[in-house]
Amino acid sequence: MGGTLRSSALLLAVGLLSGCSTVTDTVDNWMGSGTSDRFAPTKLEAFKAEVAPLIVWDQSIGSGTDGLVVKLNHQIVENRLYVAEVDGAVKAVALPSGDAVWSVSLSERVMSGVAVGKKSLYVGTESGRLIALDRQHGKEQWSANLLSEILAPAAEASGIVVVRTADGKLSALNSENGSVLWSYEREVPVLTLRGTGSPLIVGDRVYAGLDSGEVVALSLQDGRELWLKSVTAARGRTEIERMVDIDATPIVANGALYVVGYQGNLVALDAEQGELLWKRKLSGLNAPAVNGQHLFVSDQSGNLWAFDRNDGSALWKQDSLVNRAPTTPLLDGPHLVVGDSEGYLHWIAVEDGRFVGRTQVDKAGVAAPVLDYGEAVVSYSEGGKLSLITP
Repeated sequence: MGGTLRSSALLLAVGLLSGCSTVTDTVDNWMGSGTSDRFAPTKLEAFKAEVAPLIVWDQSIGSGTDGLVVKLNHQIVENRLYVAEVDGAVKAVALPSGDAVWSVSLSERVMSGVAVGKKSLYVGTESGRLIALDRQHGKEQWSANLLSEILAPAAEASGIVVVRTADGKLSALNSENGSVLWSYEREVPVLTLRGTGSPLIVGDRVYAGLDSGEVVALSLQDGRELWLKSVTAARGRTEIERMVDIDATPIVANGALYVVGYQGNLVALDAEQGELLWKRKLSGLNAPAVNGQHLFVSDQSGNLWAFDRNDGSALWKQDSLVNRAPTTPLLDGPHLVVGDSEGYLHWIAVEDGRFVGRTQVDKAGVAAPVLDYGEAVVSYSEGGKLSLITP
């Protein structure tokens, strides 16, 4: 899907709803006239370049997102890049050469991207299967049917893999054989965004954002609820106005948990007890990034913000990426690197938010957060193109 309506496409591609025709009418009325102009990507302006990104190589590895609005996260582990495509292709690519290591084709569509564990990598499918593949050769080790679509990568630690499904359930499985160890479930609102964040495992805890606008901390071993905190309360007269999903994966840094919700808040919580440290009114779908005393996050419109992570005070705002669907920022030394819906990568100064470099890797949008690879970065486009870039 093109960048013009990418943010609204996430809103329209909803699950767990009733009365679809009524919902469509409500969206039309809510958005009003002039939609094309309202959601047109901000025109990119010229700037004084301070870095000159060079595309070392790029290669098309398949169909990418196949035109769907999905977050196909890829991962780099031990000089291998692991990537999945909606059509079921899962591949390992050697870095820095870009040579193919192995490729497998699954019999169903992949919606989650990949998660890499100690011995295995995991992909989640449209039908709700979590599939474990051997990292070295791509051979299927096991699969577990979780009965609901998997839209975000799983997480693995201590022999346990945790995955969130579209029905609102968190499930923990034995990483050796896929047997279910425990599950945790909260009621899902009538209308939600079509997407979920990944669970985050830190030590012996699992943190996850929920469709109800809450964040939960669970015991990794048995799924026991340790604390539950509301980030945003649902408000408004319509179900659309009351959507408060947390589709961004939480992050933890220096004892604080940071998370952002849709039509809600950016909050900092004490990771141990769940107590509120600070909050800012901000609606977003992508995970924040933390560097020293700074926290960086994009809002629903595409503004990129820098906050003081200790008190939430705003340091700067970059508004030149509005309606360009910037990805979660990658911290690259003194710069942030984000991709956008027209296939551009932007290098942005951490200190003040100014643009310092730019290159276009594909006319299709960037499908997932840019990855760090030493002196280079790796991007993956919605059109299925992998690129290795040096700044």
